Amino acid sequence: MKAPRMKRLAQLLIRFYPRWWRTRYDQEFEALLEDAGVTLLDLAGIVRSAVEMRMKSTTVPRVVDLACRDIPYGYEVNSSVELPLDDGSMMLVRSFYRQIDLGDSYVTLTHSSRGSAPAQTILIYGKKGEVDGDFRTDETEMLVLHTDGTVERTEQTVKTWLKYDTIVDRVREKYRRGVSAEDIFRSANSDNPLWS
Repeated sequence: MKAPRMKRLAQLLIRFYPRWWRTRYDQEFEALLEDAGVTLLDLAGIVRSAVEMRMKSTTVPRVVDLACRDIPYGYEVNSSVELPLDDGSMMLVRSFYRQIDLGDSYVTLTHSSRGSAPAQTILIYGKKGEVDGDFRTDETEMLVLHTDGTVERTEQTVKTWLKYDTIVDRVREKYRRGVSAEDIFRSANSDNPLWS
């Protein structure tokens, strides 16, 4: 193959690299191609490298820590998960969740942080409403506590999916039986989840 055609083919193969890689290195790579002779071995190297970069960019979230505890009238969950970002780096997401069922109403508390962003706390009080099939219509009041000391208050009517509680109960039972946090998390993203 002639040199100009090899360079054009190499330029086309760059498209196989993930977007975060192209954003960061595309111009430098193009400049390198202009200055260098491209061989069939180089083309094979580009394809191999693009596949490796694609594999890195499809990194799945990793559970760093997960703890679930039963408490009177409810449960609480602590979790730390590393999420992959488009640029190939990972972001740590920490979360504390508590739910208390009061019979005709419930209270949830969520405190979470994403990477270096300030943590956020959300309190929800919900009054259970009428059931229609797999859903219940609840009246809720949500308070978002901001780090600057301000509070955002919202009242709304929401449809609550009743099967969610069943799924949570099954996952909590698996956790109690010793199923690892990694297996629970992986299962949630599979065709055959643990709770089915």
